[in-house]
Amino acid sequence: MNKDFNNSTDMDINDIDSILAEFSGFAETPAETQEPAPVPEGPAAAGTEKTGEPHIQKRGAEKPARPAGAEARRKKRPERQTADAEREDACRPPRPRRGGLLACAAFTALCVLVFVWVLFNIHPASGTVTTASSSSSLNLSKKLDVYVNNAESDALGHLSYIKKIYTLQENSTVSPVPDPECFGSTTDPAVIQEVIRKAADLLDGQSVIFNPNAEFVPGEEMNYYLDDTILAITWKEYINQRCCTCAEVKIAHGSQLRRKLAEDSYSSSVQLYASDMAKQANAVVAINGDFYAFRDLGITAYQRTLYRNNPARVDSCFFTASGDMLFSRAGELGDEETQKFIDDNDVVFAIAFGPVLVDNGELQYCESYPIGEIDLEYSRSCIAMSGELHYFLMTINHTTDARPRATVNELARYVYAKGVQKAYNLDGGQTAEIIMNGAPINHVDFGYERPVSDIIYFATAIPDEEASK
Repeated sequence: MNKDFNNSTDMDINDIDSILAEFSGFAETPAETQEPAPVPEGPAAAGTEKTGEPHIQKRGAEKPARPAGAEARRKKRPERQTADAEREDACRPPRPRRGGLLACAAFTALCVLVFVWVLFNIHPASGTVTTASSSSSLNLSKKLDVYVNNAESDALGHLSYIKKIYTLQENSTVSPVPDPECFGSTTDPAVIQEVIRKAADLLDGQSVIFNPNAEFVPGEEMNYYLDDTILAITWKEYINQRCCTCAEVKIAHGSQLRRKLAEDSYSSSVQLYASDMAKQANAVVAINGDFYAFRDLGITAYQRTLYRNNPARVDSCFFTASGDMLFSRAGELGDEETQKFIDDNDVVFAIAFGPVLVDNGELQYCESYPIGEIDLEYSRSCIAMSGELHYFLMTINHTTDARPRATVNELARYVYAKGVQKAYNLDGGQTAEIIMNGAPINHVDFGYERPVSDIIYFATAIPDEEASK
C-alpha cells in the first residue's frame, strides 16, 4: 500500500472525503460498539482487504466507479457527520469567555486611569522640576521612571530589595525634616569609619575624602548624619597650621542640593543668620552663599529664573538639576548667552563670587580679582565636588588661639589636596560658616554670626512620614 500511496497523485477527492468519514466514525465509536466497515462490492473490492483498508489508485489508472448506494450509506450515518463537526470545532480557537473580556476591559481602564493620574501626580517624595516660569513639571519619562520604580519597590518589597528614588520639589522652600536618630557625634575616627561602611550603597563605589589619620583638632567633635538619601560628615583638622572646618556630603539625587534666600524672595531687604535659614529649610548641612545682596557683579539665578546678568568681571558657578557644578569665567558669556546657557544645561540656580579654585581636577591660580581681597589672610569658604553627587565644603576661620587664616590661592591648594575635581570660592570673612543640625560648627569670626542673604544647603529626601521607620 505504501508503494501505491507514494506513486499516486490522481486520487478522487470524494474518495478522500469518504475515507476521512470512515476513519472519523471509527475513532468516535467505542470499541465494544464499533460496526465493521462495509466491504465495497464490484471493482472497488479488488483494492480493499477485509479489514476495510482503503484502496488508493495508482498514477494513470482508471478511476473506479463509485459503488452503488455509497452516497445513501453516507447519509445514513449521522454519527459520522457529528464526529466531523466535533473535529472542526476542536480545531477552532476557543471563544473568549465573557468574564475574560470584562477582566481585560477593566485592566485596560485601570491602566488608562493610572497613566492619567501619573501625569498630574507622583510617588510621595518624588519632586517636580519647574522651568523659568516655575510652571512646568518633570518630563513624563522621568516622572514615569520614578513612579514605576517606587511602585515596584512598594509591591515587591517583601520579595526583593528595590531601592526607592526620592526627589524634592525645586520650588519648595522647606525640605523634609531630618531624622534626629540619624545624627551623631564622636571624637573617635573609627566611629566615622563605621558610618562610612554603612553608607556603602549610597557611596556606590566612590572613595571618601575623610581621612582617619588627619591631624584633627584636639577635643573637637566629629559630627555625622546618615539615611538612605544622604551621608554628611563634619570635622576640624589642621592644615599648614590653619584650622580648617570640613564637611563631606554624598546625596542620592541632585534635587537635594539646594539654595535658600532670606524670606525666599530675591532682592528681599531682610537678612538672616545662616543658621536660622538652615533651620527654616530643614538643612542637614549648609554653608554660606555668595551674599548676592551685598554686590551686583556676576550672574544670579534662583529656581531657574535669571535675576542678575553681569558676567563681565567675576567667575560664576551654576548648579544643575542633576547636581553638577558648572563654571563660566569672567567675560566668557555675553549678555544674550546667559539665558541660553542656563536653559541648555538645566541650571536650577547660580551664584556669583569666585574665583574658580579647581577645575577638571586642575589647580587654578588667580593673580588678581575684583572682590574678596584674594592676597590677604581672611577667613575663607568654598564648595567643591569630588565625584557624582559627592561634595566637599571647607572654611578657614579666625580662632581663639590666633592661628593664621588664608589667602585665596592658599585655600585653593588646601582644597585641591583633598582630591576634588571642582571648587569655587564663596564669600568669606565673618560670613564664612558651615552649619550642621541647625548650628555653626566652625568658630565664626568675632564670635557671632553675621546676617546674610542666602545659603547653599543639603537636605534629606526621606519624606517626613517615612522617617524613623
